[in-house]
Amino acid sequence: MPVALIALVGASETLPDGGLRALVTVAGETLIERQAARLADVGVTHIAVAVAAVPADLLATCDRIRRRGVKVTPVRDAADLTALVQGDDRLMLVADGLRAGGTHYAAIARPGAPAILVTGDTPLTQGFERIDATRRWGGLAAISSEMVTELAAMPGEWDMMLTLLRLAVQAGARRLYCEPALFEQGEIAIVADRPTAALIEQSSLQQVEYGGMGLGRSAIMMPVVRLFGPLLVKSAKTAKYLPYITAMLWAAVGLLAASGLAAAGALVAIPGGLGLAAMRFLSSFRAESAAQDRAREVIRNFALVLLATFPWLVSLAGSEHVMPPFAEAALAPCLAATILLARALYEDGGERRRFHWLLPDADQAWIMLAPALLFGFSPLMFAILPLLALLQILLWLRLARRPEPR
Repeated sequence: MPVALIALVGASETLPDGGLRALVTVAGETLIERQAARLADVGVTHIAVAVAAVPADLLATCDRIRRRGVKVTPVRDAADLTALVQGDDRLMLVADGLRAGGTHYAAIARPGAPAILVTGDTPLTQGFERIDATRRWGGLAAISSEMVTELAAMPGEWDMMLTLLRLAVQAGARRLYCEPALFEQGEIAIVADRPTAALIEQSSLQQVEYGGMGLGRSAIMMPVVRLFGPLLVKSAKTAKYLPYITAMLWAAVGLLAASGLAAAGALVAIPGGLGLAAMRFLSSFRAESAAQDRAREVIRNFALVLLATFPWLVSLAGSEHVMPPFAEAALAPCLAATILLARALYEDGGERRRFHWLLPDADQAWIMLAPALLFGFSPLMFAILPLLALLQILLWLRLARRPEPR
């Protein structure tokens, strides 16, 4: 019988205003939905939600999680949990109100003996359960099914989460240490109230990386997106509808080019690039589904194909239906190929990703093409852009090989 990875997620703690801690929203996403997405990423297919009561808003949230393909079952006591865990199944414990990164979930979910994420006992970690004189629980643990059976056999009523944690500590579970500095940076936190959630959201917006390679994205697109970052993350609907809006913008670029309106198409490509940058921005600190990731990749590739075929679309769809000038017809695909080369070098760069902002990208190309198309010197720009892109790649290779200063 295959071994299943099941999660027990806390959702019983209440806030001072009476709401559930698990339903606090950070960056337009409830804590329990973020936890469910992280758990799904590491292979969890069934989540047991430890509850004292099941209010309507929690039921609605659980329904949204189920629509993403994860089974959700509310549990109130050890007997309910025992019915879900069978044979050699492993159980992950997720503290009520925990916000943590995907790497921490992945470390705990690795096959092997029971494990506990621990951290130091400092003023920053007072919201976490103490497990000994110098260590506190980091909010994640993986235990065996035998511990669940042992809990069910204990007389009286016990807090499921904390009792299972203590059983794991007593059994000598492996301890995976994380630095208390991560709690100061907001990478791991227990959200105890709504002001704390607001602080974590603000910290996430400030720390999110510019994301990916490219001069156009790093120097222009992402700084603009970050200006509107607080508005983008206010509602989960932004992440839901942004891919559709971005796809429509790029479809409009293709339609405008096919109608012979080259300059208008290039101008619309700029907000299309902003849409892709905004999608990348949201994915940097929100748990993103595989479907959203695929949608972003499809739109990005479609935008690159448009760049390669843009002169052909404009010329063949024009009134004369003629071939485009050689400087545009041949060099536009060369430009797209050079951007693909830069992307491949960046992805294979490993430790040489330090100067990613130097590399060419489609955003840079569209920003430079728009005025060229408006003022009639597009053949010259199509000739310059591939050479400029190659120069950027050579400069990046030169600088990336230099040793980092000590």
